[in-house]
Amino acid sequence: MVRALTLALALLAALPAAAGAQSPAPDGTPLCPTSVHDRYVKEVNGRTWPIWHPPRDPKYHCASGHDTGTNPRAFRFFRRTGMPTFGRTSVFAGDDEPHSGFKVFATNDDRKGLAWMIVLHQGSGSPKRATVRFHSLEVWLFRRRGGRLLAHTRHMADFGRAVRNCPGAEKNLPRSWKLLAYPGCASVYEEWDTALRVGNALRGNPGFAIDNPTTQFDPAAPEAITFNKERACGPHDPAGWDSYCKGDKRTVLHPAWVVRNRGAARFRTNAYGRRAAQGIAQFVSRYFKVNQRGERGGVENAFVMERTSDGGLYRAGRGFHSVNFERGYCLLKGN
Repeated sequence: MVRALTLALALLAALPAAAGAQSPAPDGTPLCPTSVHDRYVKEVNGRTWPIWHPPRDPKYHCASGHDTGTNPRAFRFFRRTGMPTFGRTSVFAGDDEPHSGFKVFATNDDRKGLAWMIVLHQGSGSPKRATVRFHSLEVWLFRRRGGRLLAHTRHMADFGRAVRNCPGAEKNLPRSWKLLAYPGCASVYEEWDTALRVGNALRGNPGFAIDNPTTQFDPAAPEAITFNKERACGPHDPAGWDSYCKGDKRTVLHPAWVVRNRGAARFRTNAYGRRAAQGIAQFVSRYFKVNQRGERGGVENAFVMERTSDGGLYRAGRGFHSVNFERGYCLLKGN
């Protein structure tokens, strides 16, 4: 073990140092330099894009400083989807989203006959998220029986305005909103919901909850980094290795998928999911229909990640017991 750690540190020493490098974790794990992080890319149409990577690099034994969610290789239809790329949709929309905020969510069985994989830009560290309404959202939806692809779409989803997570906040909420922790309110919980519409063929109302968001939003200082409350971050430095508020304990809520396409299966939309003559290529099956519109509350419609040993797959009906993607190795500044 000592020899392996020594070798890893020697390999890292030979690489260029990352800007603003952090000190090693308590167990000696160093933060990966940029050159290691930039190895995780995929080429599409002559340009390279960031992709999923493990929180700790298996070759150099260093920490990336953030997690990117479920390992797409754990998705049962990975051979059909391939490795998803981060940022193509937002670049098309003219808004280059930071790589560290991208998260992958995948379930192999939603208990309603479907399997899906979602890529969402949802960091919980930057206060900018309170004022930016649109975030890139990519969806693969498969029918488990027969393995038919029902939909593959990507667009800039509308998550509405920021709402204070204070008593009474749940009343009269719109279909799209971001519920954020605020100073002066006890809650540390965060949830983003969107009324998803792509070409009027794929619909849904997925919510993406974070049990341990990194920061809260202070409207009195909208550009300031205001770390979450001690109840979320624990007694340690909230910007350090031992902090609990890593933004990596997440839940997918009531996706409520509806597939009903009366037009061509392949069509194009603008960046926001509205049909257009040119733009983003979309696919929604015209032969299969799905209607989960009535599926809202209950544990069957709450998908949590309870262990990383299976790649971080999300499962329905397990209650609200999500766990950290990488205990002790996520840095707040990276999320």
